[in-house]
Amino acid sequence: MLGPSNLCFQDADFGTQIIGCRVKVFNQVNSTNDVAIHLGKELTPDGTLVIAEDQTGGRGRHSRTWYSPPRLNILATVILRHRLLKSQIGLPCLIGAVAIADAVRECTGLSAAVKWPNDVIVNRKKIAGLLAELEYDRNQQPFLALGFGVNVGIESFPIGLRQIATSLRIESGKIWCRAMLLGAILRRIERDYINLKNNHTKPLIKRANQLCSILGQEVKIRTAERTFGGLAERIDVDGGLLLSQESGVNRKFLIGEVVKTN
Repeated sequence: MLGPSNLCFQDADFGTQIIGCRVKVFNQVNSTNDVAIHLGKELTPDGTLVIAEDQTGGRGRHSRTWYSPPRLNILATVILRHRLLKSQIGLPCLIGAVAIADAVRECTGLSAAVKWPNDVIVNRKKIAGLLAELEYDRNQQPFLALGFGVNVGIESFPIGLRQIATSLRIESGKIWCRAMLLGAILRRIERDYINLKNNHTKPLIKRANQLCSILGQEVKIRTAERTFGGLAERIDVDGGLLLSQESGVNRKFLIGEVVKTN
């Protein structure tokens, strides 16, 4: 897995049938999600992959910016056209997070974990994030743009990010081949995406619970309405987080942000 961090994505064989069936590689874009949404509206096939070496307007949840110097990281978005049930809305981000965590573990040996709902961490610092955006194509059919960024080759972060973000380079002291890591991620996304289509998500949920970094901890979860505190019990079948509160009331969160852990 060690290799040049600038290995050409265009020539890579990811070993997949659906995810990455069509690959669009760009030197620079505003955001891979923006490009994927544009392509998706024009009926680009299920599994189309957009990759960029640089983003001028990369974003995460809540419109936060994504720091990524050019040609060092993985910046990608996959178009998913499977029509989700209401009970499956929270699963695509979970599929991506589990895929990234397991790929990092296999390829680098680092103990990556999932921080619900859409981050991957190593040593309590963020190494990857995901953003899923639902849109409609010109035939008014829904599709999902599942974007993700993985910090691979960054050697140093700005002072304001050093306490919360890290990279594979920082954690391992090694340079990793981005194309090979991306292939490992995409193969896992494809496996669980096919399982999702077949309504066979038990293996995903089981693995997500094994990888989740906050289970068994007292946490605070911020939603649009307020902040809730309690014990993080487990990730449920729909990808929601079950929280046990002191009042005895159990709550499930399909969206929210973990803002504090003990």
